[in-house]
Amino acid sequence: MMQTTLSLPKSALYDSSVDVEVHASLEVIDELYNYTHWIFNKVRPFVGDTVCEVGSGIGAITQFLLSRRRVVGLEPYPESLRRTQERFADHQNISFAPYPIQQCPNEDLPAKSFDSVVCLNVLEHIEDDVQALDSMRRLCGERGRVVTLVPAHMTAFGAMDRSFGHYRRYNRRSLRSAYHHAGLAVTHSFYMNATGFFGWLWEGRIMRRGRISARAARTFNRMVPFVDALERLFPPPFGQSLVMVGTPR
Repeated sequence: MMQTTLSLPKSALYDSSVDVEVHASLEVIDELYNYTHWIFNKVRPFVGDTVCEVGSGIGAITQFLLSRRRVVGLEPYPESLRRTQERFADHQNISFAPYPIQQCPNEDLPAKSFDSVVCLNVLEHIEDDVQALDSMRRLCGERGRVVTLVPAHMTAFGAMDRSFGHYRRYNRRSLRSAYHHAGLAVTHSFYMNATGFFGWLWEGRIMRRGRISARAARTFNRMVPFVDALERLFPPPFGQSLVMVGTPR
């Protein structure tokens, strides 16, 4: 039932209720190596050598980017920014900037600076998702890639989505439309984590729980290798998450 939450929405930076829920979940998710590694393996084929990570949080995904030539993590929340800077201080190829994606490109991060922009479970926090995707497109080179992973299916939207500050969940059609309006041509899209969809639906929509249970998260983390193996054999037609990749048109 897990879903990573890697950054705060701009509008929620000073909303204490969202702040507590999101950053408590970051602490739990940072422990879930199987889960975060699974997510990264799904997007790894599309990630190049110069990477902008939108919403780096406390580094749950950043840890898998250490072999890249250059990585810049965008993290507007001060405490998360401080922690990632300390965590990766010994890695000369990793740096962080305090910008929300809506303020990019800029003087520090010019247009066409990266071959990949990675945005994993952040887009749903941003009210104007087309503007955010347009900013990602402009950060990419002409042959660059925008790689997003978002929560899937509005039928699962419930109390946990609201407590984390989600504006929406997506399906292929709605996300493809946002890509199109941002000037991106979709090259790949697929669902993942069908098991998690049912867990999120039950906990957040039916039971109306507003937070992730650390115990349930750790249990699912142990199950990840089996879920991954099953989905490799039988790619799911729906899932907890949707991955989409696009290039500038």
